[in-house]
Amino acid sequence: MTSVSIWIISFVSIASVIAQPFKTPELTWAAAGAVVLLLLGLIIPAESRVGMTEEADVYLFLAGMMLLAETARSEKLFDRLAAHATNLAEGSANYLFGLIYLVGNVITAFSSNDATAWLPYAGWLRCAGKD
Repeated sequence: MTSVSIWIISFVSIASVIAQPFKTPELTWAAAGAVVLLLLGLIIPAESRVGMTEEADVYLFLAGMMLLAETARSEKLFDRLAAHATNLAEGSANYLFGLIYLVGNVITAFSSNDATAWLPYAGWLRCAGKD
């Protein structure tokens, strides 16, 4: 039952990070899941400390990529790239798809998947005239 509880709490935490209910930051839901696991005794503090210290380089890398993606989004980089692709497409849906796909690949090569997910949405808003 313990492993099932861990999976359920992990699933709910991850789903909440993705869906962001109540417009709360991702960190809130990830931390809440960790705290619930600790409070219910499903993991012990020593295990969580080991997990945090042994994988610190991975966590710092992911934090840096998320910071980079959020900075690019807040500076409207993705909106500008989508607008430029829309203008270059000159009304061709196939050409626009190819451009968005190309830009998405370039962003993925240099950034995180968070950044890549934002570009098609920005392109759709631009095409729909809702920018």
